[in-house]
This record gives sequence, C-alpha cells and structure tokens, in this order.
Amino acid sequence: MKLQMDQSQKNSVDIARLEGKVDVIAERLTQMKDNHLFHIEKDMRQLRALVWFIGTTVFAQMLYIIVRSLV
Repeated sequence: MKLQMDQSQKNSVDIARLEGKVDVIAERLTQMKDNHLFHIEKDMRQLRALVWFIGTTVFAQMLYIIVRSLV
C-alpha cells in the first residue's frame, strides 16, 4: 500500500511539473506568433518591395537600351 501511495504522489508531482512546462511552451508560442512573426512578415514585405523596385529598374534600363539601339 505504501509503494502505491508513493507512486501516486510521484505521478501527481510529475503531472504538475509537466503542466507548468506546457504553460511555458504555450506562452512562448503565443509570444512568437504575436511578436516575432509580425516582424518577420514586415521584413518580408520590405524585401518584396525592394525586389520589385530593382526588377522594374532593370527592365526599364533594358527597354531603354533596346529602343536606343533601334533608333
């Protein structure tokens, strides 16, 4: 009977410890979702705008060279 009670107490302590770890993981996931992903998305938007600008500039220069060589 004593062995069963000790195991039950150990299980209760282990469950409480795991619940605490789950709470910490949930908090970190929420922080990552709300904060870090927002900043990553913002950086990606800036990079996309830069790529479009560079692409448009290169295309315009290529058109200028083509038109200039035909005239």
